[in-house]
Amino acid sequence: MNVQDCKDFMEKEDCKCVVADEEKIIFTSNKKGIVPMLDMLKLYEEGRIRPVYQADRILGKAAILIAAHCGMKEIYSDVVSQSAMDIGQRKKIAVSYKTLVPQILNPLKQKEGPFEAALRDVDEDDFDQVLDIIQKTLEKIRAQKV
Repeated sequence: MNVQDCKDFMEKEDCKCVVADEEKIIFTSNKKGIVPMLDMLKLYEEGRIRPVYQADRILGKAAILIAAHCGMKEIYSDVVSQSAMDIGQRKKIAVSYKTLVPQILNPLKQKEGPFEAALRDVDEDDFDQVLDIIQKTLEKIRAQKV
């Protein structure tokens, strides 16, 4: 497998996120936002998967920090933020994309996305803190939709 296989599968099956190891696709999701990455993280932490390649629709700071924690080596994304590209370079993750944007915006495209904003000054090497911020931000988003 490689990142192109993930991208092809994502497009063919109209998925939001596709992850593979060296031999096969090990995770797919049609959920929105950061939720697929959190689902993948759970499988990784349970020792059920070892991700290597990923294709995703949108890759921002939160998603790439989770991917780096899981040992991802290469990611393709339709849209990637500059902060995600910078983290990819620092964490030695090859990132390819269709569109590079200065930042991921909120769903209304009015301001910086909630995860990008929440993680702005985080120590990206402190994954416990990163994950805590991601989870709390997701809880706030879900509470606003009720």
